[in-house]
Amino acid sequence: MKKVRICLVGDPCGKTALVDRWCNPNDTINPQKTIAIEMRTTTTLVDNEPVTISMWDCSGDRGFRHMLSNYIKNAGLAVVCFDLTEALTWLTAQYWVEQVIGLAADIPICLIGTKLDQESKRVIRDTVVQQYIRSVDRMIFYCETSSYTGENCRETLKMIARESFRDSKVYTPIDFKKEKTCILM
Repeated sequence: MKKVRICLVGDPCGKTALVDRWCNPNDTINPQKTIAIEMRTTTTLVDNEPVTISMWDCSGDRGFRHMLSNYIKNAGLAVVCFDLTEALTWLTAQYWVEQVIGLAADIPICLIGTKLDQESKRVIRDTVVQQYIRSVDRMIFYCETSSYTGENCRETLKMIARESFRDSKVYTPIDFKKEKTCILM
């Protein structure tokens, strides 16, 4: 069985709710605030093979940032989350992408916009995110999810598992000009 460790970072924006949805897709989501780092595990099928995903859900509180470098360095993939309804979380997500690149230049990054179900309150458009992704010199894939409704949660987890194993020794960025981006929306 394949195994991967992922590290979720970002401001308080629904990371724990997303992890709850991944681990218990049919349960009612009622996340508690994460203190420091919480580890959870789930298994999903990718191309008919089971993949065990260990998730390090890192607190979005600034006081815990100093602890995160070792978790990021030891992850197979970094998940950077932000709230589609809060502009400040998008700015912080860009900070986290830079941190991940500085700490672990060879791991893939997944940007996740949370709270997709709150379209009427949305302030971060997918075009803004796509423009940012194209400006960064590495492969970043982007998904939008709703932990409340479950929309895109399962698909995003499968994409994370698949991307984390794409040539695990040498990670080659996708050329946006040659093939379609990995953006799920």
